[in-house]
Amino acid sequence: MRIKTPKDVGHYIASTRKALGWSQTDLATKIGKDQRFVSRLENDPTSVSFGTVLMVLNVLNINVDMTNQNTHKTDGTAPVAGGQRIPKNAPIDGKSPLRRVESGKFVSKPMRTPVVVSKNKAKE
Repeated sequence: MRIKTPKDVGHYIASTRKALGWSQTDLATKIGKDQRFVSRLENDPTSVSFGTVLMVLNVLNINVDMTNQNTHKTDGTAPVAGGQRIPKNAPIDGKSPLRRVESGKFVSKPMRTPVVVSKNKAKE
């Protein structure tokens, strides 16, 4: 199921709980909360911390897969650090703002070389 809103999470929790044959009270007992909490979770999950939602999903044996939709494209580009998409056949020359790393991917070069300044200069 594709979750797009907090309400989708609440509905999914409710449908999974019902499929297991559990009442709100049953789920509440398993997570150490009361029935009102489960009702609130199912109807307005924005009022519940993310960590608590994950704990409830775990109790319901629901796996969470956070997949970046951009990584599934096959347009000839590879994902790189910083969210930039750079063609796999990008040129490698001294003027290019790219550098190849051991993995074979390209990452951006810094625009300027950092200068190291010593705070403790030895006095002569």
